[in-house]
Amino acid sequence: MTTPTQTRRRPGEPAPDLVTFLVFHAGLRREFGRLADVFDRCDPRDERRRAVVDEHLALLLRALHHHHTEEDEAIWPLLRGLVPEARAVLDRLEADHQEMDAVIGRLSGGGRPAREVASDLRSLDRLLNTHLDLEESEVVPLIREHVSAAWWEESGKKVSKSQGRDLPMLAAWLLDVATPADRDHIYGSAPAIMRVLYRLSWRRAYERRVSQVYG
Repeated sequence: MTTPTQTRRRPGEPAPDLVTFLVFHAGLRREFGRLADVFDRCDPRDERRRAVVDEHLALLLRALHHHHTEEDEAIWPLLRGLVPEARAVLDRLEADHQEMDAVIGRLSGGGRPAREVASDLRSLDRLLNTHLDLEESEVVPLIREHVSAAWWEESGKKVSKSQGRDLPMLAAWLLDVATPADRDHIYGSAPAIMRVLYRLSWRRAYERRVSQVYG
């Protein structure tokens, strides 16, 4: 019989490690605006490059949707129980997710003119950055204060496993976004097999993708 993970941080216990969570936010902040620039420059005759750019956008949209789903289904409900007075800000963040979902839905449809995609990407970029500003100023401190490190670590492992076929590209993307200190921290705390795969193939595959999309 397994013992449920303690959810509330006890006095004197270490705070949860939010490095990966916040680096992921930094990546989301960076990516959609510069992808809009790529779509603005897309040559409509270059179907091969457009396919690669579309594939990269689809990856990032899946990652964003996955991140929001984890917050709505696990993190926010936990905080509602641990910090009832945070209800209003959590309601606002969930409403933001729904507003972004409408844009994500349009972006997930194929065959649209590049200029329309670029416009939606800029809308998503604005919505997302406003949302993350609120989340990081109001909710991240609550996570650090109230959520146990054990629960957060276990949740992170589940999220990583659930990425499926996207994990190699997202792991390399995360390390690319991170500052040198955060990169060392994330890389050093990853399972040994993931570090080996990153060195052998994941990094090179990601670098090829970046060159094709942004080069």
